[in-house]
Amino acid sequence: MKLQNVWARLGKALAGTLLLFCCIMLTGCVDYQLGVNLDSPHQGSITQTIHIANEANPTARTLLKQIQQQTRSVQGRYEVISKQDVSVTIPFHTVKELERKFNQFFALENLDTTLPTIVSNLNVTQGNALLFERDRLAFDIDLTALAINGTEGFVDPSQLFNLGLTVNGAAWELKAGQKNHIETALWMPMPLGFGVLAIVAIVAAGIVVRNRSAMN
Repeated sequence: MKLQNVWARLGKALAGTLLLFCCIMLTGCVDYQLGVNLDSPHQGSITQTIHIANEANPTARTLLKQIQQQTRSVQGRYEVISKQDVSVTIPFHTVKELERKFNQFFALENLDTTLPTIVSNLNVTQGNALLFERDRLAFDIDLTALAINGTEGFVDPSQLFNLGLTVNGAAWELKAGQKNHIETALWMPMPLGFGVLAIVAIVAAGIVVRNRSAMN
């Protein structure tokens, strides 16, 4: 019994040492930054920058291959910056196209992989005024699949993943191992509205000049 207890203790110590070693080796192993940039109501892009510390790892290669396939499915551009860094750019021309491409990129039916599944959804609602368009973006990103289980809280997922979302410069940290809900609103100038206003101003100025000329 004593010998069994010794082996059990040694086994636990070895497991703890291996876990600590893995944590040290994997800390910050994935840096993933997701961005949405709206330049105007009719032009913008979804961007992604990914840094993987150990690019030779088979799981890392599988992840990058999956991202490349997903990028092609939405007519985006996948660019290799270095062995550890890649960038993705997905253009769109309306906020509804943004919504469609974003959700298509993360669609579960498009994924054929053994990697943890990231469930994400973007909902866009629009409100139009004469001169401005108000776009409300609601992101739901479920990262519970990235939780580290069975370690009695020894590993914090945030130590393994550095995840973030930016929308026109405003930034949020995404929490690995949790469900994330983010809402933001943007006011975009409407070129058509300003065009109509310019035409009205020109016509009004013309009428004023004509009336003054008639009076003279």
